[in-house]
Amino acid sequence: MDDRARLDARELARGWQAVLGRLELELNPYNITTWLAPARARSFDGAVLTLEARSAMACEYLDRRLRVVIERAAAHVFGTTVTLALVAAGETSTEDFEAAVAPGAPASGTLAIGAVNCSLTFEDYLAAEGNRLAYQACIALVEPAEELVTSPVVLFGSPGMGKTHLLHALACRAKDMGRRVACLSAEEFTNRFQGALRARRADEFQDQIRTVDLLIVDDLQYIAGKTATQVELVCTMDAVSNIGGHIVVASERHPFELGLIDRLESRLSAGIITRVDPFEWQERRAFVEHVARRKRGGLPAWAIDRLAAVNAPSVRVLLGCVNAAMALERAQKLDMRGLDASLAGVTVLESAQAATGGEQDLLDRIARYFAIATEDLVGRSRSPRFNDARAVAAAALQKRGYSLPRIAAILSGRDKSTVSTLASRGRAMIEEQDILRHLLAG
Repeated sequence: MDDRARLDARELARGWQAVLGRLELELNPYNITTWLAPARARSFDGAVLTLEARSAMACEYLDRRLRVVIERAAAHVFGTTVTLALVAAGETSTEDFEAAVAPGAPASGTLAIGAVNCSLTFEDYLAAEGNRLAYQACIALVEPAEELVTSPVVLFGSPGMGKTHLLHALACRAKDMGRRVACLSAEEFTNRFQGALRARRADEFQDQIRTVDLLIVDDLQYIAGKTATQVELVCTMDAVSNIGGHIVVASERHPFELGLIDRLESRLSAGIITRVDPFEWQERRAFVEHVARRKRGGLPAWAIDRLAAVNAPSVRVLLGCVNAAMALERAQKLDMRGLDASLAGVTVLESAQAATGGEQDLLDRIARYFAIATEDLVGRSRSPRFNDARAVAAAALQKRGYSLPRIAAILSGRDKSTVSTLASRGRAMIEEQDILRHLLAG
């Protein structure tokens, strides 16, 4: 790196202020004052601009929402292609880590490459049937056990299932134990690697990343089709394993569905590959209660049952539902109608997923909405709760073109006049409740 490319503190501060000036022309004042103004440029080596944000959450926001526009503005100011590296206040920067792992330097227990969100903990993670193996495989890497630890650990599943929560909980626990950790998204791994290549500092990048005790890579699907990055990741995994370290990877899809190079697939297949699945009904109920306790709030039993009955497509969406319910409770506005209105968007996702389903699927969704079994929905019990569900089912089936005799047969052989009355009442209920209209849209 020539001396002109590595800026001193004063030049770097002036350069960052110039970047902010350009960003003020492109972004709204909220983004500037909330996320960018508190940030500080730590270093610029001619290729990588290391920016210190005030928290791990700020790092995540800048990375997801503003990375492209910041890199574009910085490239204009510094006159070269810029890759942004983000660290939270108080964390070790890339250059600090570089110095610390230089030959003869003592190892430090606080070293971490990448931003680690330590508010995500194992204690706050709800282990359930669909995620138990993933949870156990991760926690085994940082808890003493008699059996040998398995690595790599590969987690896969739809977005919002809690994979990233596990990764950051693991990274934070390992860092607190004095281990050197690299916790990066696949995109960040790629950007750092390519930035090092452009700056002709690939050896330094490899010295840093290949000497960690724990390598964590999230969103593996990002490197599909990026052969050079995949080769570098394979070499990094081999180097980490050879010094006794461990690897954990997460992806939205099974790694064998990503079209990865054979060498990378082979390395991943040597460990544990486990899917992270959604909660079942009882687990959703436990999650709702867990979140309410953690937030030091309370929800009535009927609201907990209603939240648990929503087959949310992810843990993240279910968390949003719980937060909405607790906000209504604090505002003393929590009732069935208000809660259903706040859940309408979630149910749209649910119904969209099931839109291709048939009669049984429709009945199952209605049963879940009323928190009853499908057998009770089509059964003979006269409980008002079951009758309400049957009324909605009769109206929904009629709207799909089912004849009254056919609906009567589905509902345990009731006569046509009873079914007609039920359908009429069901249509009125659907009109009154937004959530039902969205639920039956599919």
